[in-house]
Amino acid sequence: MSHDTEAAYASSEVADLIMINQNSYFGTIGTSGAWSVFAGREGGHKWPLADGVICAQNTTAPDVNIAFEFKRPNEGVHGILTALGQSFAYLEKGYDASVMVIPECYSSHSAPGNHIKRVIDATSPDVPISIYTYSTPNLSATRPFHGKLTCVRDICLPSCRVITRSATGTTATSGSVSTLWAHMREGMSHPDAFFRYCQAVKVVSALDENLSGIVIPKELTDAISRIDPSADAFKYLSNTSGDSVADKAWRYVWFNFYFWNDLMPIFNSKTPYVVNAQSTKIRIDDTKNQNLFSGRRDSIKSKLVDKLNAGTITEDEAWETYAKRVRSDAHSYREVIDSGLYHIGFLSPDGTLTDLGYKYVDSCERFGCSYAGIPMEILRASVLQNGQYGAMLHYFYKLSEEKFNSDLFAFSVKDASGNYKFQADDYLIWLDDIFANTLHLSKKSTIRAGGTRNPFQAELAFLKKMGFVKETSGGRTAYRVGVGLEIDWPQVQNSMLYFQNL
Repeated sequence: MSHDTEAAYASSEVADLIMINQNSYFGTIGTSGAWSVFAGREGGHKWPLADGVICAQNTTAPDVNIAFEFKRPNEGVHGILTALGQSFAYLEKGYDASVMVIPECYSSHSAPGNHIKRVIDATSPDVPISIYTYSTPNLSATRPFHGKLTCVRDICLPSCRVITRSATGTTATSGSVSTLWAHMREGMSHPDAFFRYCQAVKVVSALDENLSGIVIPKELTDAISRIDPSADAFKYLSNTSGDSVADKAWRYVWFNFYFWNDLMPIFNSKTPYVVNAQSTKIRIDDTKNQNLFSGRRDSIKSKLVDKLNAGTITEDEAWETYAKRVRSDAHSYREVIDSGLYHIGFLSPDGTLTDLGYKYVDSCERFGCSYAGIPMEILRASVLQNGQYGAMLHYFYKLSEEKFNSDLFAFSVKDASGNYKFQADDYLIWLDDIFANTLHLSKKSTIRAGGTRNPFQAELAFLKKMGFVKETSGGRTAYRVGVGLEIDWPQVQNSMLYFQNL
């Protein structure tokens, strides 16, 4: 079991304990009893990086972000001093509080929690740092750290000193609080998209930036000039503002693989206008490339062409609308790809490739494919361990096992032939409620994306793409009466073992 996975389990339990004791923890802040607490991870990459983030929300108070630091016994007794220093650093970074979770004892120290408490109380008694110790977790249980945590140092947040943030600091997490598992989106998080971005980082790190082969249509550059006369067309369309490695890498991949020369024009011909349906160079599989801005009746190119043919919009207006949409989507795609690669361990906080990232991109280049063979094995293993999808699958399985052991036909109804049919939507709503209100791993929400998105929609699509959950003959996620989500455990086990050799 990896450090990150155990940290994920522990942060869920700490979030639950804070939720239970919210009146004493938050004191007079916000409406009493109305706090919602959930565990996640930093959405940004700014150092120092916490093992997790516990976010608390109340309708009458600003969000409270708590940095989470976890140490395992094999890190040694010196790890408790590291945790102490990190906890202070997170406060200076801008977190409202810190919590450290350390073993209840080491072979060389019988009471590390009390030792650290004495150090804090003697030097900074009003600092907002909580300490929990834990006994050996039961990794086969649904909640491995349930009943295993002891609070050694508790706080009442309003009574604590407010730490002055760094002059260069921004927000408490230097980015939004993300889910505990790596952020992925269906239609965006393709293996080839990950490969091409990593490859772009490798290229610009070695050779710097060269966009001389990119030809932006004059109509588009003119539109950008009307929108913002001072804007650089490349930076505007890629939604990048600087010249960091990350900015240059995104411009490289955006203009060479997504918004490339042949895809850029809105239409191929006039009288009537015909949509330019050129696809991206991002491979989905052996036979298909990803579409962007076309391919659907509600795509931006189709909408603009319909209006042009109807005479309800001028060409100048069409190009301006298109430029704004390209810029917006460039930001959305970058956010998903960049954060996903960081969370699975392929990117460093400064945007450069890690050793694992280099190993991945080199294997893709040698193999000549990103969605099969060794590259896919590296990606699967990293997603499962670093990306915390192993923890998600653990919760899916254990919660389902408990439910169906007590009620074999839960979420099932009989059809006219007397056969049971599994109601996947009801099952996923039930899981979503447990994740939010019992495990505290997601925000409480009754409406997801305006009611258009189902619980775990993106995560399940990604798990299916990785081969960790089974699919039906029609390509849909597979569920079974008395089992729920069908997890491909042999694949999961193989990927766990593969990660140990990376």
